[in-house]
Amino acid sequence: MEFHPYFTPNFLEWTEEFEIRNKLTVLLIAFLILIQCVGIGTAAEIIVQSGDSIQVAVNNASSGDIITIKPGTYTENIKISTGGLTIRSESGNPDNTIIKAKSSTVNVISVQAENVKISGIQASRASGSSYSGIYLKGCKNCIIENNKLMSNGRGIYLESSKGCTISRNTVTNNGVYGIVFGSSSGNTISGNTVSNDIRGIHVGSSDGNTLSGNTVTSNSAYGMYVCGLSDNNRIYNNYFNNTDMIIKSGTGNSYNTAKTPGKNIIDGPYIGGNYWGKPDGEGFSDKAVDKDGDGISDSAYSIPGSIYSDDLPLTHASNLPEPVPPVADFSSNVNSGNAPLDVIFTDKSTGTPTKWDWNFGDGTNSADQNPAHTYSSAGTYTVTLTVSNSNGKTSKTGAITVIQTSEPVPEPLPPVADFSSNVNSGNAPLDVIFTDKSTGTPTAWNWNFGDGTNSADKNPVHTYSSAGTYTVTLTVSNSNGKTSKTGAITVIQNSEPVPEPVLPVADFGTNAIQGPAPLTVQFTDLSQNTVSWNWDFDNNGQPDSTDQSPVYVYEVPGDYTVNLTVNNENGADSKTVEIKVLEAEEDKGLPVADFSANVTSGYAPLKVLFTDLSKKATEVGWDFNNDGVADVSSSTVVYVYTAPGTYTVNLLATNENGTVSKTLEIEVLKESSSGGSSHSSGGSSGGGGGSPEPARNVETKELSQVYITNDKAVKFDFTKNATCVVYVSFDAKKTAGKTTTITEELKNKSALVSKLPEGEVYKSFNVWVGNSGYATSKNIENPVICFKVEKTWMEDKRIDKASIALNRYEDKAWVQLPVTLSGEDEKFLYFTAEVPGFSSFAITGKAKSLSEEATAETEPGQEIRSIEREDMKSIGEEVEQSSPQGEDTKAPGFEIVYGIACVLAVFLYKRK
Repeated sequence: MEFHPYFTPNFLEWTEEFEIRNKLTVLLIAFLILIQCVGIGTAAEIIVQSGDSIQVAVNNASSGDIITIKPGTYTENIKISTGGLTIRSESGNPDNTIIKAKSSTVNVISVQAENVKISGIQASRASGSSYSGIYLKGCKNCIIENNKLMSNGRGIYLESSKGCTISRNTVTNNGVYGIVFGSSSGNTISGNTVSNDIRGIHVGSSDGNTLSGNTVTSNSAYGMYVCGLSDNNRIYNNYFNNTDMIIKSGTGNSYNTAKTPGKNIIDGPYIGGNYWGKPDGEGFSDKAVDKDGDGISDSAYSIPGSIYSDDLPLTHASNLPEPVPPVADFSSNVNSGNAPLDVIFTDKSTGTPTKWDWNFGDGTNSADQNPAHTYSSAGTYTVTLTVSNSNGKTSKTGAITVIQTSEPVPEPLPPVADFSSNVNSGNAPLDVIFTDKSTGTPTAWNWNFGDGTNSADKNPVHTYSSAGTYTVTLTVSNSNGKTSKTGAITVIQNSEPVPEPVLPVADFGTNAIQGPAPLTVQFTDLSQNTVSWNWDFDNNGQPDSTDQSPVYVYEVPGDYTVNLTVNNENGADSKTVEIKVLEAEEDKGLPVADFSANVTSGYAPLKVLFTDLSKKATEVGWDFNNDGVADVSSSTVVYVYTAPGTYTVNLLATNENGTVSKTLEIEVLKESSSGGSSHSSGGSSGGGGGSPEPARNVETKELSQVYITNDKAVKFDFTKNATCVVYVSFDAKKTAGKTTTITEELKNKSALVSKLPEGEVYKSFNVWVGNSGYATSKNIENPVICFKVEKTWMEDKRIDKASIALNRYEDKAWVQLPVTLSGEDEKFLYFTAEVPGFSSFAITGKAKSLSEEATAETEPGQEIRSIEREDMKSIGEEVEQSSPQGEDTKAPGFEIVYGIACVLAVFLYKRK
């Protein structure tokens, strides 16, 4: 066998090794390609916290990334060389995201890249004359918008840049330039405010740029400079108001666009050229004439120092020639004579008047051009002629003297105005027929319908289109004078029903109805929907007091009938009570009636324990339904009320000298499955001046009154801050008139509930709205309670703010209602809750557990970490961890891939 010298065992071994290396190389390349593919197209948002470095974020960003800056003040100079970045403030407000130059002789922000966007940032303090707030060099398609550049040498500087957009920036108080171009083309400058700089906008050796919608004012050297080497620039719809402008010729520049409908920079109706103003008001546009009112000057503006004109300069439509009104003048055939005196007046006015108004000085007028008038009484009368046209009006006066004749002339009487209408109210549109009923032979009628229209017809017909109350005035006149009468027409929107008038309801209570003279009686008004009170203490028809709740002393024994009459705009109502005043000696030896009840209100069936506390009584009798018949004679008795209602209990105490009584009201509430102490879905049984809660359990209470009208939102504010309730509100479905709502903050749990709700109880309180039965779902909707909780109580009890709840008692159980935190001050947290109705409530909270407090103490350690403080080697990983709003900045599994690649590299190296 012949062996080739190259086919050796070593050669075979080397070949096998070579193949393995090739396979590993291919695998390594595949992994590297996978890494590149995964990394492509993943844009990230990098959050810069206050106190961190923006430059660090820029250095570690890739094209397409968004750098979001938290509000704060950053002191640094930023250089951007990576294209495709967006750098923005989180708030979008340049006044709270401020970058101050660390070095005043370096630009605050320098950009040398394409497609960079900067917005919502304030850049300041690059105060050197050659340094800028934002500097763009060699940039393409960059966007600089909604920034504030101030206190720099230059606000915004574009050098050798193309296709950039500079918009909606505020550039002010910069030492040299506001916005400056140098060798830049194809850029758009729009909507910027450039003010109080030394030089406003400077266009130097730059072509094909568009400047529009900019406001350039109060720049000391010049508002705008256009270099003679700048060509094909379009400059229109800008507002210039500066002492000086320097505009040289160049080639192909234009200072207006075609006249186009649309709101221009000074709110005129057309877009055309620019507004050329000066601070002293002597600029071209300040004084230009615009006769046709289109907001464009009637003449072109030749730009000084330039070959160009603005053919459509903007101006204000008010710059019109001053109109000349007509000049009033007249004569009369006589100036004096005996009464009655007939005078013919002749108009001699000039200037083409279109209207004449004669005032003859005796209370009569005429609109004729050449009227005749008769003066019936002696006197000197001042005649005034006022003439007018579209340009204005003027007046002239003259005097007519009338002498009394020897035969007295009876004084003439004017007519007496009167009228009627077929309707006084109705839905819009409302047609009303007015009928004149005046006496005294009127010869002229003047109707003022109260809606800006008039009529001279005797019996006009008028249509009211809109809802409202209108005052109609008829003025009638003849040669003897004139009189007027007014009336009212109420027009209601078609969709609204006519409001039902609310009548007053008379009611009152007394502290005593019988006793020896002198007897002092406190009368307490309990009336509803009332605006005035008349008390007649002896029913003689004469009012004795107009106080709401007076005190009266009966000096003479006898039987008195007290009559309270209450009124409002819709009517009146009365109620009477008998008062018996005894002789002083009659009181000697009489018993004193007195008793107590363990409860005065509750749900049916209601058991009440009555205990006799009378003195000097030999026997007592209980009348539980106030029918005049004693039901029980025991000193202590339990009575069960099985049916809902309000019952008057009367205790009769008797001895040999007579009988004395005492009464007490017991309120029995109705059970219902709909919940609440009133057991209806919309309201409560309390209110209207009364409460089922025993007075001894009420810590404090507050009342609020509101006039309730159908389909209106109602809000009872408790401004005295007597209880924990701030306000009660709902939407009314029925008119109730003046209504009282009572809030009661309780000492302990309500007597109307069986137990307290779960949790730590802050306050128990009741809410009673209106008369019994009003605040139901039939009459109201969307009821809300706003209440407050002391911060000190929450701190002392370690209460979790999120656990605060409002509990409502219904169906003999507590129901917890969700609440919303609506505000806070130094002392209280304020909450609102939507409630099914008004009744007994309790505010509760839950204390934090020790584990929750421990967790809360360690949470600050989990705050976002600053990019500036992290190891640059793992910056992408830290952004992911520290920015809750940022996206994932690296491909998942990168560390695994990178590790595998390293292992493969080591393996290949060792195989060598």
